[in-house]
Amino acid sequence: MIALKYINKNAATIAAIRDYKNMRFAINNTPQDIKDVHEQMASPRGPRLSMMPTARNHHAGASKLAAQIDKLDILRERYSQAIEYMAWFEPAWSSLTDTEQHILSEFYMVDNQKSGATYRLMNELNYSESHVERLRSAALNHLRGLLYGT
Repeated sequence: MIALKYINKNAATIAAIRDYKNMRFAINNTPQDIKDVHEQMASPRGPRLSMMPTARNHHAGASKLAAQIDKLDILRERYSQAIEYMAWFEPAWSSLTDTEQHILSEFYMVDNQKSGATYRLMNELNYSESHVERLRSAALNHLRGLLYGT
């Protein structure tokens, strides 16, 4: 595909690593979210009783139902994208060594991202800063090759 020739593959690889937690969350939680929306659609609320006069919106029920259907569409699309992402990303991630996965996780998956990753890995692996950077670069290149073929 010609478009892959012009993509910044390092940036795309880093973005894919950073998306992993969100995609895993979507896969784990979206089915329950969809179930919750279906339950909300099946059990409409009754009118609220109060002594205050209210203006009646005769289309309120239809509007709420349309909003729930839109929400279902969004949830299903999010789930579909997460499944597609995992089918693409996880085989490549699984092909990395444990050390490569650990290094890339420290740099790109940890909540504080790159901040302090080099020093944490230097202490943990007993490597120099330049060696940790070489390992990070090699692991990123390996994953990039697995994801994009180059």
